Amino acid sequence: MRTLHSLTIAILLLVLHGCGPGNGVPDNRKAALSQPLSTRLAEPSEPVSLPVGSEISVRLQVPDTVRVDSIQLFMGGTRRKTLTGETQAVLSSAEMAPGRTGIRARVFLFGGRTENHSQPVTLLSDVKPVEYGYTVVREYPHDPEAYTQGIQYAKGWLYEGTGNYGRSSLRRVELETGQVRQVRDLDESFFGEGITVFGDQIYQITYRSQVGFVYDRESFEEIRRVYYQNREGWGLTNNGEELIMSDGTNVIYFLDPEMFTINRQIEVYHDRGPADSLNELEYIRGKIWANRYYTDEIVIIDPATGKVEGRVDLKGILPSSSRTPTTDVLNGIAWDPAGDRIFVTGKYWPKLFEIRLSSPPKSP
Repeated sequence: MRTLHSLTIAILLLVLHGCGPGNGVPDNRKAALSQPLSTRLAEPSEPVSLPVGSEISVRLQVPDTVRVDSIQLFMGGTRRKTLTGETQAVLSSAEMAPGRTGIRARVFLFGGRTENHSQPVTLLSDVKPVEYGYTVVREYPHDPEAYTQGIQYAKGWLYEGTGNYGRSSLRRVELETGQVRQVRDLDESFFGEGITVFGDQIYQITYRSQVGFVYDRESFEEIRRVYYQNREGWGLTNNGEELIMSDGTNVIYFLDPEMFTINRQIEVYHDRGPADSLNELEYIRGKIWANRYYTDEIVIIDPATGKVEGRVDLKGILPSSSRTPTTDVLNGIAWDPAGDRIFVTGKYWPKLFEIRLSSPPKSP
């Protein structure tokens, strides 16, 4: 019993010693961390935003009393240059994608010490988006009680996902009449979001539940559920191989359709900044079309780079005479590949529109 008591005391002393200040950090490491930096990142001296392809001047300020062995320069997590005997260089952002990145300088001093400096960099798109106009080709009736979260045209039918707790559904709609021919209601605990028809299946994501549903396209029977890490689900489409998802930010995710894991992601930027609030998505002629929430704008995105290549301003497409106090925002894009028809609608809109884009006149 005495032996057990002694062993207990020894263990407690060991634990207390292990939890003491600075435990796990070697003395020489602690000393290095406590020393003030002797070098300074003079350029860039503050966060910078510039177009992809721009050159960025990097300059370290080194006192005469400090001896530098070498300097490694990183951008976007990749080492770009190693300097020996120099303290400045120019880095190119060519071939990089738009988005948030950074510059880091790792300075190796004689004597074994290293110092690190960093500065955030935001790369904007180097493409000026084409500003498209539009023409309404035809109008179709649309259920004004549908809080539209996503639409897709496939096999002669319009498929629609609706939202709001207690009113979310998946629907098969007759385009010509707007009549709902088939419906599956979600449990009232789910807020339905975007949908996409992927082969013989339909995927539907939810707002904040981090769960999606996979249905049989013909019967609407639930096949399985999928789960994702995104805090919110907004829009959904596919490119024939991957699912493509938005979450209300300027980031678009490309997902494996079986595992629902993220294969890659892009940050969406135009030439002035991020294209945020990306909502309903549609994949049209190799590009991603996206509604921007609380706007009448659709942006056309290069899926490889995230650069916004075009904008469509649909302001005024739903006339004031068709609006009621419940009429909400533009949100719904569908494409008929066979007929090359593009359809748009919105939340609680009484109409769905077939549109054709018109390019702006060329400057003389």
